[in-house]
Amino acid sequence: MLRFLAVLAVILTCAPGALAATATSSKAKTSPSTAKAEEEIRDAIHKYDDALRRGDAAAAGRFWAEEYTFINPSGQMLTRADRLANVQAASTAFDSLAHAPQQEKITIYGNGSVAVYTTLLHITGQYGGQAQEGALRGLVVWVRRDGRWQQVASQLTPVATP
Repeated sequence: MLRFLAVLAVILTCAPGALAATATSSKAKTSPSTAKAEEEIRDAIHKYDDALRRGDAAAAGRFWAEEYTFINPSGQMLTRADRLANVQAASTAFDSLAHAPQQEKITIYGNGSVAVYTTLLHITGQYGGQAQEGALRGLVVWVRRDGRWQQVASQLTPVATP
């Protein structure tokens, strides 16, 4: 019995490290493959934001997977086709789209093919044909497919002002 308790104590002591999630974040010590994935995500975000600023639906659409789902700041659920139509019609157009670097976090999961990105954005422009300006929390799930990163889901939530 004493031997069993000793083994159990060793397992419980070592388990947190042994059973740690395979996720890593940009603030944690990263492997070369994780660092590469984070760099690729940052590059994809930069190119995606640029496409949105230019109102380039074709370029933005390359970053949305076929099954993409977007929850907009009003709580509506939109598909890839909905988003493309909004950008093409210029009812979604950004004059400014700025990320707060201190609020950005990229977490890479599994074998490096899934990432979750969170950020604080400040936008000015139009959404749904209405003038918009303000701070939004963003959450984006990215998946690496066929050698490129695509969004499969994203959500923007308004930040309440005191």
